[in-house]
Amino acid sequence: MAMTHSTIRSLLVILSVALMSAGCATGAGIKDSDPHLVGNRDMNYDHLIVPGTRIGPVGLGSKVSGVVQHLGEPDSVSRSTFRGPGYDADEVYYFYQDECIQFTWLDSGIEPKVENGMRGINVTCGKWATADGVRVGMSVKDVVSHLGAYCASTRDDGSLLISTKEGIWFDAPDRNGAVTRILIVPTMTNWGGMCPE
Repeated sequence: MAMTHSTIRSLLVILSVALMSAGCATGAGIKDSDPHLVGNRDMNYDHLIVPGTRIGPVGLGSKVSGVVQHLGEPDSVSRSTFRGPGYDADEVYYFYQDECIQFTWLDSGIEPKVENGMRGINVTCGKWATADGVRVGMSVKDVVSHLGAYCASTRDDGSLLISTKEGIWFDAPDRNGAVTRILIVPTMTNWGGMCPE
């Protein structure tokens, strides 16, 4: 069976979530070699969600050091040491409780960058919003009324994932619930095998 690039990418997303759930991530914490806050935090940033691009100061592919200058040291850090196809460095997960934001980066190179893939940049509270006001806490029906084309898929546990090709995804406990997490991922030209084209 031939697999498309998008199908492989979808499988890698599922695999990374499964590995995190299975305990391949550790709570090893921040390392001396990780980017750290230098001087005072730069509190000058917006709370805007821009599909396919950024949430506030955290942009897909942006320098982790720049993000840390805005958000400060993370409240908690997890690392995945899994090595497989496409995984040649530790994945590091930074969590900021007060800002309710989480992002992933690869521990490689001179200037590590926020992961520019399907793990995305995630927020779990309503302080972040799109230009038209979509935020965590809104009902699924209100959120989809702001979207053009979208793909809704139900997971085995009954929870709902709503994805768009524009690079913004939404998690909800079910179709009647409120959105509990918003993810920013790269823009796509197809549904990655999650929904019929």
